[in-house]
Amino acid sequence: MNARGAPVLSETRNEISGRSCASSIASQALTRRMPYMRSILPRLAVVIPLGLALAGCVNDPPTNGIGSTTIGSAPYALGDFGTLTYRAVDLILAAAPQITAETPLVVASVADVQNLDQSSALGNIAADLIRTRLAQNGHAVSEIRLRSGVSLKPGNGEFFLSRNAQALMAPPSVVAILTGTYAAAYDKVYVSLKLISAADGHIISGADFVVPYWNVAGLLPQPHT
Repeated sequence: MNARGAPVLSETRNEISGRSCASSIASQALTRRMPYMRSILPRLAVVIPLGLALAGCVNDPPTNGIGSTTIGSAPYALGDFGTLTYRAVDLILAAAPQITAETPLVVASVADVQNLDQSSALGNIAADLIRTRLAQNGHAVSEIRLRSGVSLKPGNGEFFLSRNAQALMAPPSVVAILTGTYAAAYDKVYVSLKLISAADGHIISGADFVVPYWNVAGLLPQPHT
């Protein structure tokens, strides 16, 4: 052992003694706090799962919505406006087997839920997407905006569609109408589509979906500032 060995050994023993003392003090402090900890454990048992549940609500995984108790699918599903409109039409047709390819159908604009006499670019393009999807599926869908004759506008174009009732062809005979409503919320737009009997007005089938507001903001009337 060199000359420095004894001081080093002495310091090591002091450190061990100090740690032992600190451990004893900590143990005594923990013993004094045990009743308090036992009193708050039941509260933690409630708060921690609740916090995890809330975190789950905020960070739900981006999965397709699935119906829970009835045939069909929940409104919440991923996709852009066009994709979800096509999907809704497919769901409506799947739930209405009595509507065959030969059943005469027409499509009306999707209206503002707060004003059924008013639509927007959103409601009108939704109706056109529905017409397209019905035709793709082989259904007999009529274009009720068809003019009785072409409208020629120099420098603008040639038009066969109109919303001027006096310029339109006679309305076709139909068995069912596909139409619906939409409602804009703060961050979402809700769309509800219905296939309705032309004979008695009963709803044959329907489907709903939700899109982020930013996905369709340019198709909606902008609020006055």
